[in-house]
Amino acid sequence: MITGFNTDVQVRGVVYHVQTEDKGPENPLIETLVYRGGEILGSRRLPYGELIKDENDEKAITKLMEDQHKGMIQEVRRGKYDASHDQAVIEDLSLDELVLAYLASRATVGEA
Repeated sequence: MITGFNTDVQVRGVVYHVQTEDKGPENPLIETLVYRGGEILGSRRLPYGELIKDENDEKAITKLMEDQHKGMIQEVRRGKYDASHDQAVIEDLSLDELVLAYLASRATVGEA
């Protein structure tokens, strides 16, 4: 069973918590939340029911979870959820959008 991922990210002295979990075979959805001080600042949800035909394919589900989690961490580090944003960022992504976001985050890492 996949338990999920939890990572604390410190940016300019502020600690953000990124949490990713699989909602399970009854609700095939990967959800990542970004918290600051207990407040949810952002959410990204990826329904994978049509992407992964075998709901017991833990390797494929784990890969999707890892990619989404790492992408959100990169967004936190780039300042997407800093104090200048006054509302939560909630995104429901298609697989194509998730892949593009991940590739963009990898390109940013390569430039540093």
